[in-house]
Amino acid sequence: MAEYSEGGTPFNYLSLASTNATSVVARSALLTLLVVVNTTAVVYYLKLYDKASAPTVGTDVPKLTLPVPASTSGAGLIIQPDGGIQFRLGLAWALTAAAAVADVGVAATGVTINFVAR
Repeated sequence: MAEYSEGGTPFNYLSLASTNATSVVARSALLTLLVVVNTTAVVYYLKLYDKASAPTVGTDVPKLTLPVPASTSGAGLIIQPDGGIQFRLGLAWALTAAAAVADVGVAATGVTINFVAR
């Protein structure tokens, strides 16, 4: 994968009609940029896990849970933390219908998730 000009590897995902349980990096990672765009009419919850494999949604506890604003013309969030966010075991994610840890409600297609991690 190509390196991001600020240092790090970019990763791009488009949500499916599922919880989208995905492993991004299976080693220690520093999240330096997160850009999420939601083109649906429903707020979804992006859950980030400190885990080297895809999460077991509804059981594993996320490190962060972020609401992704909804708009059919596009809404979302940009997070570029000063110094990054450390994921010691790995970086994994899921997208669910509600914020609760136990939620397994599926998301729809139409959410683009972009990570830059090193």
